[in-house]
Amino acid sequence: MLRRLLNHKGFLLTMGFILFITLIGIFAPVVAPHDPYVQDIMNKYAPFSWQFPLGTDNLGRCILSRLIWGIRPTLGLAFLTMLGTIALGGIMGLLSGYFRGPVDEIIMRIVDIMLSFPSQIMVFAVVALLGVDVRNVILANVFIKWAWYARMIRTSVIQHTDKNFVLYSRVIGNSERFILFKHILPSIASELAVLASLDIGWAIINISTLSFLGLGVQAPIPEWGAMLNEAKNALTTNPIQMLAPGIATVVLVTAFNFLGDVLRDALDPKEEM
Repeated sequence: MLRRLLNHKGFLLTMGFILFITLIGIFAPVVAPHDPYVQDIMNKYAPFSWQFPLGTDNLGRCILSRLIWGIRPTLGLAFLTMLGTIALGGIMGLLSGYFRGPVDEIIMRIVDIMLSFPSQIMVFAVVALLGVDVRNVILANVFIKWAWYARMIRTSVIQHTDKNFVLYSRVIGNSERFILFKHILPSIASELAVLASLDIGWAIINISTLSFLGLGVQAPIPEWGAMLNEAKNALTTNPIQMLAPGIATVVLVTAFNFLGDVLRDALDPKEEM
């Protein structure tokens, strides 16, 4: 599987771009030309220049520096959301698809209830109930999205439970835990990788949306959704203040969506035939 990925040009290019953006965010203190929090009212709405490559915002802060520093909360929170979602949804999907019976019925009925509500409305409701906080935003997204993961993973698990290598493992007396973690989980690893890469893009949009509405990351933290919220009042006078984080969000989400497509194509068993 790893060899096929390393030989796939689309995967290498997309992964290289995502790693490049990630490294820029990690080394933001070194890469960013200015402190993203320093205000200079006398220099607000400054045009493009060598000192301010993307100009300044309504408070005289360097837009490029805030954009670079914004990679950390934007990508970091999305990654944490994905990990929580895939952990909870993966466990529920594994238990439901493998043990079936009453366990499957209980989990799937809960999943049906969760999926019957509009996800965005549910996220708003959870955040409103728990309060405006970054941790609550992550909890709300995990709480809503895990059901979708559980259903998708359950389907993949069911496809593998009756295969010969699983049946043989049962016959020779291996424990259920051994079968789950040594046979079933590795068999669905490629599906999990595709779902996870696509889900990060969804998480970036959702967290940025909440921040734009004032329910997520709060100013003056340079998160892309919060930057869009600050820029909405200056759309006509200083459009680059909104265009920069908006385009950055679209490009990063597109990269993760493309990564999901590339993983699905590269890991497709039919490609081996």
